[in-house]
Amino acid sequence: MKRASLMVQVFLSILAVSLAAVLATGFIARGTLERAFERYLTGGSTHMGPGSGIGRRMMLGGAEQTFLAGVDQGIVISVAVAVVLAALGAWLLARYLVRPLLGLTAASRALAGGDLTHRVDEEGPHEVAELATAFNDMADSLEESEQLRQRMVSDVAHELRNPIAALRAQIEGIADGVLTADERQIGSLVEDIGTLSRLVDDLQELSVAEAGRLRYEWSTFDLEALVRTEADRAAHVAQPGVLLRVASPQGPVLVEGDEFRIGQVVRNLLSNALRHTTAGTIEARLTPAGESRIRVSVVDTGAGIAGADLPHIWERFYRADTARAHETGGTGLGLAISRRIVEDHGGTVFAVSTVGQGSEIGFELPLAAGRTLSER
Repeated sequence: MKRASLMVQVFLSILAVSLAAVLATGFIARGTLERAFERYLTGGSTHMGPGSGIGRRMMLGGAEQTFLAGVDQGIVISVAVAVVLAALGAWLLARYLVRPLLGLTAASRALAGGDLTHRVDEEGPHEVAELATAFNDMADSLEESEQLRQRMVSDVAHELRNPIAALRAQIEGIADGVLTADERQIGSLVEDIGTLSRLVDDLQELSVAEAGRLRYEWSTFDLEALVRTEADRAAHVAQPGVLLRVASPQGPVLVEGDEFRIGQVVRNLLSNALRHTTAGTIEARLTPAGESRIRVSVVDTGAGIAGADLPHIWERFYRADTARAHETGGTGLGLAISRRIVEDHGGTVFAVSTVGQGSEIGFELPLAAGRTLSER
């Protein structure tokens, strides 16, 4: 069964209400005038005894009957005029109410058809305008998600192309007898396979993190001891001439969270600094961020990050020419994963940098419940 359109329903509803109101007013006015004439003719008496109906008609003179007939005619004319005016008003009101909804319907179909740039005017009643605003916000979100998806597909293809091309060239060279499958050549193949493996692992972890499905084993642990442990490990792979040190308050800094995941964040920050620092120092710092939060930052004396690139370093696959070059060996996903882990722990990330002088990249976390730095 086909449903009537909203415009038709609104039109008929307003028309019916208007018509009923005019008829009710007319009948009430007609009855009131007739009773007033009766009281006038009978001198105010409201009781006429038996046969009062016949007597009432006999006592109404020609003038009174003509007047009442005029009242009846006026009611009929009023009803006709009211119907016309109500129909016009109902049509205008229905059109005013329905036009934004028709626009939303057309926009929804356009969105479903793949046109993610389609938007609607935020007009009409307050509730309809709010619906249009919500639709536009949804369309903005879908368009942004689609752009991110397309960029990620492009980035993944780009990241996979280099190691796959290198593997193919070497394997074809060995098959054609151009290259010898010696220890050095096999080591190169293993390195390229390792790059592919790291990329796939990072992609898997990022997809799980962005879906909010990372598993955490919560406990209270000493963040200061964790940072020192990770710094000691990183110092073994630092380039000659690079000094790695830790600056922190004396005593434990207790936080609640997954110790392994927070350690992963610290490792990512230290690895990022090591890849981009060829000389100077890298310092892991723990500093108070108010009484109930702790700040962990990795400060290096590397090449630095340009101001235009700095806001994007937490995005997946984002690379700046100086800060995240392909030659450094990173997959471009470490900071994106780190950001998700920190946010899942109720923390925030930050980054400041000066080109040619170095960078400070890190995060803040809340201290364990009921703990403040002043209590240590």
